[in-house]
Amino acid sequence: MRWDSIIKHKILEKLRSIYTLWFKQNFKANMLRYKQSTTKKDKAVIRFEIKSLKKYWGCFPLQYFNHDFYSTNCSLTLHEMKKFIPSYYFYKIIFPQYDDSKALLNIVEDKIVMDVLFDGMNFPTANVIAKKKTHYIFNSKGIVLNNDSFEELLSSSHSAKLFIKPANGRGGSGILIAKKQDDVYKIKGSDLELNFDYVSKLKGDFVIEEAISQHLDIEAVYAHSVNTLRVITKRNTQGQVEIIATTLRMGSKGSEIDNTSAGGLVIGIDLLTGHAFRDYATQEYGLERFYEHPDSGFKFKNLKIPNWLNIQNEILELANENIILNLTGWDIALTSTGIIVIEINTLFGINGLQSALGGLEAKFKENYKVKL
Repeated sequence: MRWDSIIKHKILEKLRSIYTLWFKQNFKANMLRYKQSTTKKDKAVIRFEIKSLKKYWGCFPLQYFNHDFYSTNCSLTLHEMKKFIPSYYFYKIIFPQYDDSKALLNIVEDKIVMDVLFDGMNFPTANVIAKKKTHYIFNSKGIVLNNDSFEELLSSSHSAKLFIKPANGRGGSGILIAKKQDDVYKIKGSDLELNFDYVSKLKGDFVIEEAISQHLDIEAVYAHSVNTLRVITKRNTQGQVEIIATTLRMGSKGSEIDNTSAGGLVIGIDLLTGHAFRDYATQEYGLERFYEHPDSGFKFKNLKIPNWLNIQNEILELANENIILNLTGWDIALTSTGIIVIEINTLFGINGLQSALGGLEAKFKENYKVKL
């Protein structure tokens, strides 16, 4: 890397760290947890570990506070800590070696565009019954709806629950849920009815999806949300697609979405067997371990993804067809008849993956190491 690029990254990383420290709510929570911790290592040890990680990666190790490396309860050696990729390094150094995220954001991070893309590629997807784009509401065939035709559409749906998702939403943010009551859909948490007028007044673009009936083995873990696999596929230097990491994400505390950024749990999946990678789940941040689901009591040591070999093959087949992305985070729901692609992600969350699976440096060993 040229010296001017290194200086640029140094400046950007410093600014990003400052922004994260002051404005990112999740990291502010991590720092508060650090300040309130009664199990901190000796200050000299903490300083040494931070200095060593910064020297190894060339950027400030925010992961030290994301995953509570400072705690005496952390059993990782310094060598194992070094395997955790800092988010800046992953998104700004590693990811650009695969894809141009800026060019892709308007394609795969827009749920309306993604639905059209999936339909054209014949991917198995959730049933999107309507889309709101600017001032118009369309059905799944792209026909503009009015008040009467929208009401007919809702009446024809047999789904007990509808999800109204912001087209550009991430991490479960802004999702509205409508439940069927006496033949009408009511917005959860209010007495408002889902109708043409309600959708028309929503700010921004949205998709409306019918709920998915998930596989009973996955529902047994936690029944209130559709628990999804986050599968990471990578096109290697030989052009072959491989699965490099998989986790199962699940809701908790009654939540009807499974995003870890919304307080859900995550557990790693062993790529060879489809069993739990560890016998406990975690959250995106922190060291807390959950050996059973706090809501359902499901023991994670008994977790096994049904039909794992077939699922892997199906995902690899789809990933090989998807020439738009080389490094992809797939959100996959499992049903009794096969997989459903919820969405694909470019800048997928590295913190949740590493919380569930440990440091992922080895998964990108073919990428040239850039010293910052």
